[in-house]
Amino acid sequence: MVKRSALLLVFLCAFVPVRAQEVPSPPRRADVFLAEYPGEARGGRFDAAVIRRMVDGLVMGAARQPDIASAWRVFVKPDDRVGIKVSASGAPVSSTYPAVISAVAEGLVAAGVAPERIIIWDRKWDDLRRARYGALGRRYTVVSTDRVDGYDREQFITAAAMGRLIAGDRAFDPDGAAEQTSSKSHISSVLLRVNKVIHIPALTDHLSSGMNGALPGMVLDNVDNWRRLARAPHFGDPYLAEAYADPRIGGKVVLTILDALRPQYAGGPFPEPQYVLNHGALYASRDPVAIDALGLQLLDRFRQEGGLPVLSKTIGWIQSAEAIGLGVAARERIRVIPVY
Repeated sequence: MVKRSALLLVFLCAFVPVRAQEVPSPPRRADVFLAEYPGEARGGRFDAAVIRRMVDGLVMGAARQPDIASAWRVFVKPDDRVGIKVSASGAPVSSTYPAVISAVAEGLVAAGVAPERIIIWDRKWDDLRRARYGALGRRYTVVSTDRVDGYDREQFITAAAMGRLIAGDRAFDPDGAAEQTSSKSHISSVLLRVNKVIHIPALTDHLSSGMNGALPGMVLDNVDNWRRLARAPHFGDPYLAEAYADPRIGGKVVLTILDALRPQYAGGPFPEPQYVLNHGALYASRDPVAIDALGLQLLDRFRQEGGLPVLSKTIGWIQSAEAIGLGVAARERIRVIPVY
């Protein structure tokens, strides 16, 4: 009897503590580096040379290195296939600024990454075209998910939310039933081609997730059947955090640079020029949750000044991301470090 009791105790102990250890402790603090444009941007245009210095300062700060080549080598190696994920749906009004993309790409080249190993991408080709990224395509590869193989047949994420399939989704059958649903979201073939990602989201509000930033930009733009993951009343909570935690999605991101040069605080993610401000700031961090927490704070400020309701009352996925150990959401534990 004593032996059976001992075995039962061992059996129970083997399972109870393990569940407690599955949830990682959230980081204690996050560093976010800030570069601000020195002066008013005329007509929403920023000098490319100044933007290059801003980006270089951010990367050197985040890497704690004295020169840009050494800084980028902290994040990538010459034999990496590096993707630069941008936000183009707000083009040409509030998309990722081309000079920021160029500065990142040139820094990668300085670190030894060949231009042909650098891929700049977003979901739709028409958005990339409107964003005027054509010049970048002469030196680097500029592609869109909808132009190159779409979404992978075998690689997908699942979530406890059903979504109605539409044309463009991998599993949609044009000859099938009128109502087709799925709990799967297939992953962009472009994302699967790269092993490191520099994510440069443009700061805007977002009809489905509340805001565009580090988590929504990587998740919603890189899977099909994405509408189920971000919609009222949950607006992406907790699905954005859970999907970003997938090593095939957020696990590839080594640095996030938030483009807040011309943030759009209403009408997003589509272009609405009347809600765009020449804010002139770039933020960079290894912590995507801290980036989104600061981005949300900015958008709420702009919306309050414009007489609009704040977004933080409906966005819960930032706190969920902290809860599963993706980064820091609490503002008092985020240190903003000016570098330019």
